[in-house]
Amino acid sequence: MKIKWKTILCILLIISLYITALYAIFGRDKFGSNKGNYVKSKDKKELALEHAKKLSDLYMYNEAIDVLTNTKRLGKEGEELLEKCKTEKSRLVKYDGQIYHIFFHSLIVYPSLAFDGDYKEEGYNMWMTTADEFKKMLPLLYENNFILIDMQSLITKNKDGTITKNDIYLPQGKKPLIISIDDVNYYGYMKGDGFADKLVLDKNNEVKTLVTTPEGEETITNDGDVIPILDEFVKKNPKFSYRGAKGVIAVTGYEGALGYRINPESETKESDFKECQKIAKRLRDTGWIFACHSYTHNDYFRDLTATMQNVKYDTDKWKNVIEPAIGKTDIYISPFGYMFGEKDERFLYVINSDFPMYCPVSTYMTTTYTDKYLIQGRFNLDGYTLTKHKNLVAKN
Repeated sequence: MKIKWKTILCILLIISLYITALYAIFGRDKFGSNKGNYVKSKDKKELALEHAKKLSDLYMYNEAIDVLTNTKRLGKEGEELLEKCKTEKSRLVKYDGQIYHIFFHSLIVYPSLAFDGDYKEEGYNMWMTTADEFKKMLPLLYENNFILIDMQSLITKNKDGTITKNDIYLPQGKKPLIISIDDVNYYGYMKGDGFADKLVLDKNNEVKTLVTTPEGEETITNDGDVIPILDEFVKKNPKFSYRGAKGVIAVTGYEGALGYRINPESETKESDFKECQKIAKRLRDTGWIFACHSYTHNDYFRDLTATMQNVKYDTDKWKNVIEPAIGKTDIYISPFGYMFGEKDERFLYVINSDFPMYCPVSTYMTTTYTDKYLIQGRFNLDGYTLTKHKNLVAKN
């Protein structure tokens, strides 16, 4: 018996219409291929609530409120979170007290390698901190109501070259804290002395440290320096960070930046530049900011014998070689914590090179504003301070 083609086509058309009708009534999920629109909407709502919760944990109330108000059918949980964000935002108070600024150098991961009796041991003991010591400090800072803030939020740069002091609003009882790290360069002289070798990106695009163990094995870790340790602490304690702030990364230039040799004379400058640039972008995206720490870190800064020509060469070199890799910054952290007079042409050259935020070393962590620049003293929490000046640590 022969079946006519017209009959077959009619049967296929009827089947097709029937499937289309079922799809319209029940959605794709009935056929196992995709979830229906209702489930998709439900997923979006859950994602929105999760995102808003993370924002509110970082005191980003305006952003959390925007997410929630633009989400349809919030439900009871969403409405409660929205009201909580509005209430907590209204409780922020203007802060008029001291701004605390502490700094570290690269952390010692393996003390046995750093303190092995060679000529570098004394310097490491004086100016460095171990990873274990730093890990113990963070909970104490958190428990004592310190909260990380973005240093760049302290001022607004105006088009005419002046700056304006910004008001700071924080939760009642919190004390603003800035953490900076000097010499995030991983110099050649530190190789084999128990420090990290460089910063790297892991498979999840997170910044970690490449560390060589005492046995000579290279490994990627979460605790090889200030950056990944602080990242992990904030992840577990988001209330320690106001609006996602982390810290200030101060780099020199004579051996590149972040462990990458991007200097003009380096044989690996091109590949190192690309990797350094990727890492710097990721750091900026996750709450870190950068600072110029001079290009040469020369001794003429220590004793203030640097000439105007020295300062000009050093500052310009940093901006030409390092800035393209890590991005622009308006913060200058002086090498050796030096401070020329505020009317000194060498100081003014640095300020006028688009560094209106200037940070020397100062036990008292004073912050001074003018219409052209901000000067903020930093307090070193290193071996020298922890052993020789315990009273200052307790006082601050």
